Amino acid sequence: MKQLFALLLMLPLLAFAQQEMEIIPLKNRTVDQVMPVIRPLVEPGGALSGMNNQLILRASRKNREEIKQALAALDTPARQLVIRVTQNRDAAMQRSGAEAFGSVGNDHVRVTQPPTGVAAGGGTVVIRKGDSVIGGQVVETRSTRTASAAQSVQVVEGGKAFINVGQSVPLPMQQVVLGPGGAIVTNTTVYRDIGQGFYAEPRLAGDRVMLEISPQFDTPGNAGYGSVNTQRVSTTVSGRLGEWIELGGSGQQAGGTQRGNLSVGTSEVRDNRSVWLMVEEVRQ
Repeated sequence: MKQLFALLLMLPLLAFAQQEMEIIPLKNRTVDQVMPVIRPLVEPGGALSGMNNQLILRASRKNREEIKQALAALDTPARQLVIRVTQNRDAAMQRSGAEAFGSVGNDHVRVTQPPTGVAAGGGTVVIRKGDSVIGGQVVETRSTRTASAAQSVQVVEGGKAFINVGQSVPLPMQQVVLGPGGAIVTNTTVYRDIGQGFYAEPRLAGDRVMLEISPQFDTPGNAGYGSVNTQRVSTTVSGRLGEWIELGGSGQQAGGTQRGNLSVGTSEVRDNRSVWLMVEEVRQ
């Protein structure tokens, strides 16, 4: 019994004695890329570390051969990719209105209906007879605005990419400082960068790609000096190489009606946005 117990104690030492250290150079991948996959394959009692694009492995001959076979499938050249992103904005505004106005009467009684403005800028007809004036105005306008941005960037498989182009717009800033003599107001101008671009990190599995992406689409606004229209998306998507993938979009629609005694006006505003991407492999 004592001999059997001693033999059991010596088995780990015998296994350790059969282990040898080997340095395995990496040709295409980095240590950080292969270590998470290789580490679970190391036998009990073995050790794995890495530095300077080399793996330092201590294991039995059989286990070392198994790990080198796994490395042969992992340590392949990184595939070169191109990521394309398109961001579109389609805005439309429609306005229509009709009204009657005028002044009818004599020196004793007079009825007056001034223009309300719901049909301002439209066609006008005015009829005059003596001191009486009767007029009508009709307007119908429609304006559309389309904006799009397309960017592309090349990146290796497993790498990170960022691209952004745009401009700086001035923004007014007012500072109020309270001092012993009262408040001191300072008006200055700062600049804010607006543009179109995206951050992306692709991972491949055969002909499919999983992509973490955060595109942005900024345009100068119409609300006043320094205003900015912004569009942001942050998501993880997957799809096939060479196919367009819709990341998302947004849509806004508003309408209103204005009525008066002799007038009516309607307005409608629509603003739709969409973001699409495609990942292609660059053939060498």
